[in-house]
This record gives sequence, structure tokens and C-alpha cells, in this order.
Amino acid sequence: MSSGAAQTSGQVEPFPKTAADRGLSEQLGQLRQMLLAEFPAAEGVNLTFDGQLRAHIDIRKGEEILCVETKLAGMAGGIFSQIQRGPAPHHPFLHRITALVDR
Repeated sequence: MSSGAAQTSGQVEPFPKTAADRGLSEQLGQLRQMLLAEFPAAEGVNLTFDGQLRAHIDIRKGEEILCVETKLAGMAGGIFSQIQRGPAPHHPFLHRITALVDR
């Protein structure tokens, strides 16, 4: 072994779990819980991320679409924008309301 080489103890330290990691999971969980509490009749509430965070709310009754859209627009200080409606994928009897989550 050359004199310039560093010696290691042979142990690998695990990466410490940062508070920010747990904080993000908690924030997403709180966001989902808030939506579930506000829309208890929803068949499903999901969050997706594909470069932008989106909330998806699936409902059965078409007459509830406007109510969900209106509530969503005013919730949480206006963090929901670009609210759209359409069919829920793979569920022909459900309507999906999707909103961009601005944070």
C-alpha cells in the first residue's frame, strides 16, 4: 500500500434520514387527508407527480362536479389551479376532477 492511499475502517455508514424527507411525506399525507375530509363522498382521492403535483378526485354523481370544482378552487388559500374535469381512467361510471397543486 502506498503512503498516499487513505485507509478506511471497512464500515459503511447509512445515509441519515433527513427531516425534509419525512416533512414532504407528511405534507402530502396532510394534503390528501384534507381532500378526503372535504369530499367524503368521493370514490377516490389521489395525488400524482410527473414534474407537477396534481390532485385527482373521482366522484360518481355528475351533479356534484360543479360543487367539487367550486370548493377546490377556494380551498387551502387557493393552492389548486387549472381545475379540469373528465372521465376517470378505467372507471366508466366515475367523473374525475383534476387540479394542479401550486406550492
